[in-house]
This record gives sequence, C-alpha cells and structure tokens, in this order.
Amino acid sequence: MTEEERLTRRIIHSIVWIVLVYYLIPDPLFGYPRSFFLVLVLAIVLVFEGFRLYFGFSVYGMREYEKRQFASYAWASLAAAITLLFFPMHLAFVCLLGMGLIDPLIGEIQHHKPELYPYVPFLAWLFLALFLLSLLGDFSLPMIITLSIIGATSAILAEYPTLRIDDDFLMIIVPLFVLRGIELILA
Repeated sequence: MTEEERLTRRIIHSIVWIVLVYYLIPDPLFGYPRSFFLVLVLAIVLVFEGFRLYFGFSVYGMREYEKRQFASYAWASLAAAITLLFFPMHLAFVCLLGMGLIDPLIGEIQHHKPELYPYVPFLAWLFLALFLLSLLGDFSLPMIITLSIIGATSAILAEYPTLRIDDDFLMIIVPLFVLRGIELILA
C-alpha cells in the first residue's frame, strides 16, 4: 500500500462519525422508518462487496489481504448498522467514534512510534469515552469512569486479534456489547 493509500484509509476511518447523522434523520422519512434507509444502505454496501469478491476487483486503499475476503468497509458498515439499530445513542457515539478515531491513531502509532502502543490509544479511547458518556449519558461519575476504563480496555484488546473478522468490526462491536452488558447488570 502506498503512503497516499495509507493516508486515505486513515482519513476515511476518521470520518466514520458521519453515520451518526442517522440520529438527525426524521423518523419516519417519506413514510418509512429511518431504519429502512439504514438497512437499504447496508444492503447496497453488502451487494457491492459481493460483486467485488465475485469479480475479484479491489477498491482504492484496500489492503492486499482484503482482496480475497470481506473488506474492512463492509465489516465497519455491518457494525455501524447493528450499533445504530439495536443500541442506545450514547453507546453508538462512544463505539463508532472510538473505532473511527482510535483505529487510525493505532495505525499511525504502530507506523511511527510503536513504543507508544497500546498506551496512547488506550488513553485516547478512555478520554473520548469519559467525555461522551458525561455529555450523552445519565450516569454517576463512578459509572462513567468504570464504563470508560472497561470500554477502552475491550476496544484495544479487540484490535489485537488477526482473525478473519476485521478489527473495524471488532473495535465497534466488542466494546458495544461489553458496555451494554455492564449497563444492564449495574442498572
């Protein structure tokens, strides 16, 4: 991957927050629930991904190994749809922004300053979660701190595996399920 492609990937990751405009879409829209449009967009992405895999072409900025398997944008789209459809808004903000901002940070740190990994990404996710949960949640300070620490830990750990499941999916879904589980247990 060229330096330009690497930078393009980082920029695309960092604007993943754009999916959060979902909360600004009127519900219903043109007589359909906004979830219909979300599922429609996901279907388009997945159909495109199916064609891409079947015909064997790649998309600009794609990693070499993604050419033969489900690509990161498809994994991230699936995770975003699950998040927006089934989880509360405060967790959607934390987990989607967490992946969108921290995953490119991890890539840059591993590329330029590997000795700072995983400490700086952990702290970045932690402070992002502290801020967003304070702003969007209705939690006590100890609960915000607990959720932030556990969320940061689970997100950074989810980035580690080299599975066929992309880290763009795991960095959203793992902390999402962990945080929601903790909320339900401690509520």
